[in-house]
Amino acid sequence: MTTYRKRLASSFHALKMTLEERLAVVRGQASLPFDELRSSEDAEDDIDESGDAADEEAVDRQKQVALQLEEQGDIETLLEQARRLPVDTKAVRLAEVLQALQRGSYHAMDHSLLPAFPQAIVFTQYTDTLDYLRDFLKTQGFSVLCYSGRGGEWLQPDGSWKRLTREETKRRFKRQDAQVLVCTDAAAEGLNFQFCGALVNFDSPWNPMRIEQRIGRVDRLGQQFPRIAIVNLMYEDTVETDVYRALRSRISLFTSVVGPLQPILSAMPARIAEVALMRPENQQQARANLVSELQQAASQTPADSFNIDEAIEAALEEPERAPAPYGLEELGHLLDHPKLLPPGVEAQRVGTKEVFWTQPGAPRISITTDPDFFEEHPESVEFWTPGSPAFPEDSGSGAQSADGATLAALIRATRGLQNRA
Repeated sequence: MTTYRKRLASSFHALKMTLEERLAVVRGQASLPFDELRSSEDAEDDIDESGDAADEEAVDRQKQVALQLEEQGDIETLLEQARRLPVDTKAVRLAEVLQALQRGSYHAMDHSLLPAFPQAIVFTQYTDTLDYLRDFLKTQGFSVLCYSGRGGEWLQPDGSWKRLTREETKRRFKRQDAQVLVCTDAAAEGLNFQFCGALVNFDSPWNPMRIEQRIGRVDRLGQQFPRIAIVNLMYEDTVETDVYRALRSRISLFTSVVGPLQPILSAMPARIAEVALMRPENQQQARANLVSELQQAASQTPADSFNIDEAIEAALEEPERAPAPYGLEELGHLLDHPKLLPPGVEAQRVGTKEVFWTQPGAPRISITTDPDFFEEHPESVEFWTPGSPAFPEDSGSGAQSADGATLAALIRATRGLQNRA
């Protein structure tokens, strides 16, 4: 039931898909020949008379079939009810939120008006919900990109969805080929979207730290908007709503992370499941108790508790460094003069920002000195700076290249060529 409960909290469509998949499995497991589907009582009588171990196995098998038939009936009833559900009200609300974010008419919790956001990222836990949302948002006039464990997906004129690489998905979204990127938590690892200022959590994982990981995709160094919008959509009168409201407004989880709260946060998925599956007559008090636990944990937090924002700021305070002997522009000019490179080393420009780099004993690779180009192609291009595998080792200390020239000398040579030009 936990699975069904989570899927329902995500979307009506996810619940229906899960019920249909489970029903197909149960029907397959319960499809025994008719003569084997006798009653458990009759089989137990046979055991009493013969005591044969094979008969005991038959009883166990028939009991299992009976349970599966009972589950099949329960699922069929649930599925019939789920199919009668109206259009998901949360999906309708999502479309309204996205429209308000685009128009610049969305108000923050402090009632201030947020700026207009041309694009937004929508997170969900399940691909079933993703599939439903991409089709629904298309009917509402939004252009949509998707990213999940299947990879990126882009709508084609014929209505099919073309698979994209991670890089291509990010590149298309960055150049605003789509207004909305719908993705599962697979995108919460390794994809950064500092150029997007709005994020909507269409569903809420029972582990609150997963929400933090999602927010971290946009709330990071280099964010281009002075304020960002984080919108959480949840069904009213549920344990998830109770917990997240307490975490957000009373504990400020999504502003800082306090150390003493970690034990209770790590136990939160199990606690939410426990309360969510209680009988209705017991659930209201259990929900209140769970919120009280969170409040008590927050009240016992010392005044000097750990604050992640302060820790990050402190970690970013670095000692002053000596200026670099050369910059990215100068490294780029060096790549434009391959004759200055050591014997056996080749640099072939294949565009304004990309170079094929070949050196003895190593395969050809693509390099760049353009940080924006590297950010768009991190999986296929190397950033040619100190620390890159293709960059000459210890070049900053004057180490010599294959023909005896130091990298600094090569840079000086390109400066001379530039000055003469």
